[in-house]
Amino acid sequence: MAGTVHLGFVQTNGGRRSGWSLPDGGGWYEFAFVVGALLTLYSVPGLLRRSEWWPALSLSAGAVVGVVSVLALGQGPRYWVAASAMALVGAAAPLANRLWGRHHPI
Repeated sequence: MAGTVHLGFVQTNGGRRSGWSLPDGGGWYEFAFVVGALLTLYSVPGLLRRSEWWPALSLSAGAVVGVVSVLALGQGPRYWVAASAMALVGAAAPLANRLWGRHHPI
């Protein structure tokens, strides 16, 4: 996430196909972003739907690392927005486990 925020997205116009991607040279960051999103998609439901609260803290720890990584790369508005979003998700994970996950265990 930190790498994609640092490089920024650019709009590509390729005839019929247009979209958003990282600029040239950001292929590894884009790969890491997609892999991270897929891992998060499949691990979050299992972490939040437990009767114990402590597995959700791994999401909070990952968010702390993400906030530090993003702010180490820059201090512009887009860095602060990404860091704030990560901090909110990290703080919400244990609360979601407590309020919702314990009532709907796997």
